[in-house]
Amino acid sequence: MIHRRDLLATGMTALAASAAFAQASWRQAFPEITFAVVPAENATGVLARYEPFVAHLATELGVKVTMRIANDYAAVIEGMRSG
Repeated sequence: MIHRRDLLATGMTALAASAAFAQASWRQAFPEITFAVVPAENATGVLARYEPFVAHLATELGVKVTMRIANDYAAVIEGMRSG
């Protein structure tokens, strides 16, 4: 006889396994992420403000995160289009 807790445990194990596979597959597809910043006022303090966030993002995601400082939003879109 199958008990509810056995069914729940089996479901949780399958869910954990599929989540681990999904994490591994996207990390292989995207080994590096680019984070673009468009400064609102001046570009001098942008690096100091966003470096801790980029480092935290790289640690949490487990992939390399590079930061690019763009002049405007159009430059970000053009960079995405050109790869």
